[in-house]
Amino acid sequence: MITPHTMVPRPDELDVEFYKATVAANALCIQRCQECGTWTHPARYYCPNCFSGKFAFEKMSGRATIHSYTVTHFTVEPAWKPFLPYVTIVAELEEGPRIVASAKGMDPEQVAIGSSIRIVTENKSPEFAIFWAESGKGEG
Repeated sequence: MITPHTMVPRPDELDVEFYKATVAANALCIQRCQECGTWTHPARYYCPNCFSGKFAFEKMSGRATIHSYTVTHFTVEPAWKPFLPYVTIVAELEEGPRIVASAKGMDPEQVAIGSSIRIVTENKSPEFAIFWAESGKGEG
């Protein structure tokens, strides 16, 4: 039986560079302009601030807050049914960009906009990782 996160996507173009950097660092890495310092996600070939094509993928702190979220109570996909209800979060990283992550170990009833969370990664292949949002309580 195929379960969520069993099938590993094969990213391409800048996405593969984003995931390779994340896997290598074993932590979330986001694109940063080497000219003006702007953080950008999703990755782009040119900085949205200064239009430079010089960038690198840099390790993030992982500290974030919940910008928005959704709780899924129903799915037609059999592989996801055992995980209901599950929470998908748009996290605003401390450094600025936002990223989508799945809640891990968080009660859907306790999820709230503005709450502190931590984004952690789970490497699935040399070119792909999953992003999890965990409770940020007790983080400094």
